[in-house]
Amino acid sequence: MKKIILLGIVSLLGIGNCFAQMAKDEVELVQSIWGVEKRNIVKDFMKFTEAESTVFWPIYDEYQTEAKKLGAERINTIADYTNNVGSLTNEKADQIALSILKNNMAVDKLQAKYYAKFKKAVTAIRAAQFMQLDIYLQTMMRAELQSSLPMIGELDKTAK
Repeated sequence: MKKIILLGIVSLLGIGNCFAQMAKDEVELVQSIWGVEKRNIVKDFMKFTEAESTVFWPIYDEYQTEAKKLGAERINTIADYTNNVGSLTNEKADQIALSILKNNMAVDKLQAKYYAKFKKAVTAIRAAQFMQLDIYLQTMMRAELQSSLPMIGELDKTAK
């Protein structure tokens, strides 16, 4: 199953590497494509019964709507970072770091909120199974995005 998930993520990596240079409509397009891919991954992995599908997918759609907003905030912060990484000041670095930390906490809070909703709808085991998958997918996407970003100070070292 992890191979299928990785294929879905890999298909977006070319797009993911240029998030920082995208316009708002391009970000929305990428999020839309990823949303379809993710939904298919969840569907294939979870193998819901008809009864589970009836209650799960409306909650999932609500969750994704909220998660999409947090994803856009993260992309905007990454764009801010890449636009300023070569000339970071202490103030700008602090602003970017706090923005990412705030976004991480908001994602965690959103997952906790929706775990409770999923648990009521499809049992704790099935909700935990979905959350494990969701966290895995987010971790993979974050890792790929992070690996494509220059580290603070890295550009200074290559210029010397």
